[in-house]
Amino acid sequence: MATEFSRFRNETHGSAIEVALRHGAGHPLLVSIPKIELKVRVRGRHPWFYRKMVQKPTRPLPAGCVVHVVDRDGRAIGSGLFNPRTDLALRMFSTTLIEDQKKYFVQMLKTALAMRESVLLLPSVTNAYRVIHSEADGCPGLILDRLGNAFVAQVHSLGMQNQMEPMGEWLREQVRDCKLVLLQDDDSVRREGMERLPRPQPVAVSVNEHGIHYAVQAGGGHKTGFFADQRDNRQLVRQLSKGRRVLDLCCNAGGFAMNAVAGGAKSVLASDLDEAMVAATVRNAAQNKLRVDTQHADAFDLLRELKGGEYDLIVLDPPKWVPHREEFEQGIARYRDLNRLAFQKIADGGILVTCSCSGSVSEESFLRMLQDAASEASVDARVLFLRGAGADHPAALQCLETRYLKVAVLAVSR
Repeated sequence: MATEFSRFRNETHGSAIEVALRHGAGHPLLVSIPKIELKVRVRGRHPWFYRKMVQKPTRPLPAGCVVHVVDRDGRAIGSGLFNPRTDLALRMFSTTLIEDQKKYFVQMLKTALAMRESVLLLPSVTNAYRVIHSEADGCPGLILDRLGNAFVAQVHSLGMQNQMEPMGEWLREQVRDCKLVLLQDDDSVRREGMERLPRPQPVAVSVNEHGIHYAVQAGGGHKTGFFADQRDNRQLVRQLSKGRRVLDLCCNAGGFAMNAVAGGAKSVLASDLDEAMVAATVRNAAQNKLRVDTQHADAFDLLRELKGGEYDLIVLDPPKWVPHREEFEQGIARYRDLNRLAFQKIADGGILVTCSCSGSVSEESFLRMLQDAASEASVDARVLFLRGAGADHPAALQCLETRYLKVAVLAVSR
């Protein structure tokens, strides 16, 4: 069965999106859904089942297909996406038996968008927000961000990649002249056995957030092109910055730095190891007529070279240093070393805003790391705020792995 792509093309790289959608093009709208049996008894609702927990199907099933699932006792537990190529072989998306998956995922998109627009009222403060946050919005392995007039999808599972066409068609119908960009996570391509697609060209968009404007390359740079998850935390830094000397490390496009200036900071230095991000910070600050000093530097080196007490508000927003559980020890050591240096150099009575976007680092592990770092630096620290991503990045109680961002705001004294 041929698939019509005329209503769902990526202007930046039509061939890439079309190749991705053809994976699911051979399945009619309503098909007989195969059944998968588990080796385990299921009592909770966690949506992940690893290959060792799944009975081998009696006949080979295509990777990324939709399946109905029963547990060891024969009890139906719902519908999922099955991929025997990867260790995480089964991702549940519903506790009911879904027959029309295309209709289901479009409804999940409608529900998710309505929550952001009609409940959270995000369009009143920004035109950049997460529309679908993976399992928390019933779409396992899919991240979908709205950045201006672009929708950027980042797929982490082959099963969700197969479902993109009808979702894209619905977005086309609802948002006139929107751009659709499909990205693949490199690690997921390997783990899921996906065909690697050509990376689309980024789309230049203008993002507005709480009165600050950002020139964004949707689908370029890090993640989907903009860190919408830190929106509320950028606002908090604005509130805390009046009269302070602010250092924004791993500054990306300068979000924390510009909000610090807008909040009345005495001085602001923004630094990043990525020269492109330093250049983006310079452009964004100039566009907003905000004075931000910038420096291209490694965060560890910059902190080591600082004189103690030069800054009384430091922001640490480093990369995802623990991408998987097997990298935990090495990654948590890097977080500890960076925070120890910040504790050592921050002024007495200063405020440290420190973050981790590693989903494999629990909040408990994050706080224990900060406790160790403060002890090694011989400082006392009080937790003023313990935060995460904005409400457009909801955490599913049945899958707390969706709560990936940890942000601690600490008052530091010696």
